[in-house]
Amino acid sequence: MANPHVEQRLRGILAILNGVHQAGASMSAASKGEERQTFINNFLERVLPPIYRFGTGDVTDLHGNRSGQLDVVVEYPFGPSLPSSADSPRLYLAESLAAVIEVKSDLSAQWNEAVATASKLALIQRSFQTMMTIGGGKPPSGRIPLFAVGYKGWSDSGTLQKHVHDSPYIDGALVISSGLYYSKTEHHELGATGPWALWGLICSLHEALANFQHKSFQVRGSLAHPVYGESVRSPTLARRHPEWLLARHKLHRNLRHHRLQPLRAVPHP
Repeated sequence: MANPHVEQRLRGILAILNGVHQAGASMSAASKGEERQTFINNFLERVLPPIYRFGTGDVTDLHGNRSGQLDVVVEYPFGPSLPSSADSPRLYLAESLAAVIEVKSDLSAQWNEAVATASKLALIQRSFQTMMTIGGGKPPSGRIPLFAVGYKGWSDSGTLQKHVHDSPYIDGALVISSGLYYSKTEHHELGATGPWALWGLICSLHEALANFQHKSFQVRGSLAHPVYGESVRSPTLARRHPEWLLARHKLHRNLRHHRLQPLRAVPHP
C-alpha cells in the first residue's frame, strides 16, 4: 500500500510545478530559465540533501571534450567547478557530475533537443581513480546519466517508454503535467504515474548520488597540461588493512588540529 502522507506531499509539489508552468505559458522563450530555476528551487533543492549543488553550464573531460550548455547539472560534493562570474554558467569537470537534467516546456515537441544534448554529453567520459561503494551499489559508468523533464508532454506511458528506449543516451524521462515517469534498465526500469512519477525521478537521482562514499580524481596541473593533473590521490581503501587504518587515524588527527596534509597513496595489501 502506498504511503498516503508521502503521496499527499508529492501531489503538493506536483501542483506547484504545474502552477508555475501554467502561469508562464503565455510568456516569451525567456521564461524557460524561470521554469528551470523553479524546478531546482521548488523540487531538487528541497528534496535532495543540502550537500549537493545544482547549476547550469558546460562539462569537459580529461580528453578536452566539451558538452555544450546543460540545463541542470547535479554535482557530487567533492569536486571543483569554474564560474566566469557570480551566478554565471559554470565549467564542470566530468568526474564532479552525478547527473544532468534537461528541462523542457513541452517534452514531446522538444524531444529532439534533449536527444541532441544527450548525444553530445555521451562523448564526455568520467575517470574515477579511487572509489568505495556502499549498500551494494555498483560503480557508475564513464558516461554521465541524463534525465529529460517536461512540464508538458505525452499523456500515454507507452509512448514515453518507447521514446526513452529509442534514445540510447537518455536514461529516463518525466512529464509533469500528465504525471508520467520511466527509466531504463540501468536505473531499475522504473515506471510511475501520478504524483509517484516525481518519486521515480527522485529514486533515480538518489541512486546516482548515493551509491558512493568516496571517490577521487586528479585536478592538479590543469593549467599546464590538457589533463586535470598528475599526482593527487587518496589512500587505497582496503578495509581493516593496518596501513589504511593508520592513514585514516592520521587524517582524523590532522583534521582535529587543522593541519590537513596532502594524502599519499597507500600500497594495496
